[in-house]
Amino acid sequence: MNAAIALDSGWEIAAGASDELAWAPVRELGTVGASLGVGLDTPHGRYDTQDWWYRCRFPAPASHGADRQHLRFDGLAGIAEVWLNDEPILTARNMFTTERVDVTGRLRPDNELRLCFRSLDAELATRKPRPRWKTALVEAQNLRWVRTTLLGRIPGWTPPVHPVGVWKPVWLETVSPGGIASIDLQCDAEAGVGRVRLRATLTAGSDVAEARLRIGDRTHALALDGDTLSADLQLPAVALWWPHTHGAPALHDCAIELRQGTQWTAIDRGRIGFRQVEVRRDDGLVQFRVNGTPVFCRGACWTTDDFLRLHGDPQQLRRTLTLARDGGLNMLRIGGTMTYESDAFYALCDELGILVWQDFMFANMDYPVADEAFRAEIEREADQQLHRLQAHPCIAAYCGGSEVEQQAAMLGLPAEQWSNDFFSETLPARCASRHAGVPYFRSSPCEGALPFHVGTGISHYYGVGAYRRPISDVKHAGVKFTTECLGFSHVPEPETIELLAGQPTIAPHHPLWKQRQPRDNGAGWDFEDIRDHYLRELTGLDPVALRSTDIARYLALSRAVTGEVLKRVFAEWRAPGSVCGGGLVWFLKDLWPGAGWGLIDSTGRPKAVYWALKRAWAARTVLITDGGLDGLQLQVHNEGGEPLAGSVEIALYQDGQVRTAGGSLDVILAANQGLALQADALIGHFADTAYAYRFGPPQHDVAVARLKNEAGDTLAEDFHFPHGLNLPPQRAGTLTAQAQRQADGSVLVTLEAAALIQSLHVECAGYAADDLHFHLAPQSRRTLRFRPLDAAPRKFKAHLGALNLRELVTVRAD
Repeated sequence: MNAAIALDSGWEIAAGASDELAWAPVRELGTVGASLGVGLDTPHGRYDTQDWWYRCRFPAPASHGADRQHLRFDGLAGIAEVWLNDEPILTARNMFTTERVDVTGRLRPDNELRLCFRSLDAELATRKPRPRWKTALVEAQNLRWVRTTLLGRIPGWTPPVHPVGVWKPVWLETVSPGGIASIDLQCDAEAGVGRVRLRATLTAGSDVAEARLRIGDRTHALALDGDTLSADLQLPAVALWWPHTHGAPALHDCAIELRQGTQWTAIDRGRIGFRQVEVRRDDGLVQFRVNGTPVFCRGACWTTDDFLRLHGDPQQLRRTLTLARDGGLNMLRIGGTMTYESDAFYALCDELGILVWQDFMFANMDYPVADEAFRAEIEREADQQLHRLQAHPCIAAYCGGSEVEQQAAMLGLPAEQWSNDFFSETLPARCASRHAGVPYFRSSPCEGALPFHVGTGISHYYGVGAYRRPISDVKHAGVKFTTECLGFSHVPEPETIELLAGQPTIAPHHPLWKQRQPRDNGAGWDFEDIRDHYLRELTGLDPVALRSTDIARYLALSRAVTGEVLKRVFAEWRAPGSVCGGGLVWFLKDLWPGAGWGLIDSTGRPKAVYWALKRAWAARTVLITDGGLDGLQLQVHNEGGEPLAGSVEIALYQDGQVRTAGGSLDVILAANQGLALQADALIGHFADTAYAYRFGPPQHDVAVARLKNEAGDTLAEDFHFPHGLNLPPQRAGTLTAQAQRQADGSVLVTLEAAALIQSLHVECAGYAADDLHFHLAPQSRRTLRFRPLDAAPRKFKAHLGALNLRELVTVRAD
């Protein structure tokens, strides 16, 4: 059997030529930045400019005569050379592959392992054949020859810290006879029946007499033919895996059990799941079905949970992914500019019921796939990643990479040069063989007359956003599925701004604030300009004049604006009858503190846009869309395995408090059913709900839709502001609050609103609220729960504010 020792202590690091090294202990074994313990704003993060060295000493493990020893490197970022006791044992050029070296007979009682990561700048300066096109995404076009992440090397939107060095663990393995040398384990479902296909090879010298596969509490005999194990199983009663929005993500413990003589040994294979993934593709559609049920996919593009390390620790990953799940997200895309994620990441997505769209790590460039050595390297990379991911039910799609076809097409190249046989033939064949049943796409985006057209296949939709189209553009753009969309500079909470500026507000022209505004390389604008465009559209205010006189209100309105825009877009895309199968927002989490693209900031704190999307993405919800001359439309959603009986209400208010019209309707929705209603039908008379006819002054400034269950409990609310977000302030005393400490240390705050409270926000040190940036309807009551962030809760004091309140409301509890 196999045993592994992590070589994770005693490491030293040095830079420069081999004859003038000044060694220093690492803060931790990781990339150069992590090993040195630098901050993301370091001015010395261009680690590609020189050689970097690592070394450590380790003893040889105890072993028996038939044992073999291997050094395993799970991830070496850069062009690496490795020596064991001054003997060269490895040269590696791919950060995305695991390297294993047989060192049997080469170990001493005390050993030195030394690694050198050669200057990538020197490598990029060597002459190579010219690409058919150049991309503005990165400065060095020869990066297309090097298998490394583009993070840190994209000047427009990543911290300028080059990821070089040991970015994944180093292991000393002992391999004994009687283990498994290789395994191909694939699980899926068809028509509700779980299926398992297993092929495994035993290590040399094994004397296995019997083998079985344990799934849950049941075992299944494996065929044993020499050193090969195999099985093709059908499990008709097995619980299926679902995305969390539609069911329970059932997982089953799995192990291979081997008998040698009378001794049984179990080899753990983790937890597996069974699901069927299909994609409806007629008429250019991209609509996912899981276990035969249509799934509207909503979520975001994953970056990394820790920029310096390039992967988060398991606890940090769990916090981030749980926050994503709780926000209603059911799909994450790992894009081609990033990295393949850790095993812990995929295991957590399995557990939490989050689908994963997995790009291979290619983006924008003309990769030299005809070069024999490069082709062999990327095929080996694909095989390793597919082998690693094949047992994870969360994997919903594979994709050749990001914007390769788009980049070629936008630069005017003919269609035959947009792709190549690696993306169109080799990769899909490997995916079909090593992870059967998972859909494959050549590139993101692709299809259509031009690959970046949004009306066919998968798209990157920035019509609303970078291209400054009106929000109504989503009604007629015909987006089928957008794997990247709606990039906005989302303003973080005051606590995060304080980390950046030392105070809860910051002037938008501050150099550090502007430095961290995401932008396309070479563009004359940044994404704060985009946000300001929609601030003007939704409030009627001049953003330049506003931030010149009232920075705090400018930031508060900016938070509300991007949440409102994204909520409106997803309300249209989710509507019953929509042709859109899903949308993935560009960035779940920021890379560093600032107003980045992320729904969550780099510290893990949700932004206002997160809370807006949590309501828009809820499995059971009601959303308002603007039907123009047909008035407001109410889109009711009931995802999951249970029917819903209840009612839908609509109410119109003038001055945020006087009800001018309203109505309700009892509804019954089957499991996974949506329903579209007209507000006018509920009201029963003409009220110009969308203020489209304009026969005189408006009779309401807010519309409130509410979904209730049979018991009368409110399940969801949505608000529509026909005249924009800049409403006049309410009088003092409109909002009252009372706090009560609970036995578990949390605090319940009961809110009562005499009139509309718009976009409520909270400042509360040491506590986190279970909802924020929501509206309160006139004459309504709501309870918030605040949970302590520390084990020993501090005194509770919260300041409550809103866009239409002049003063804060303070509430305390012992």
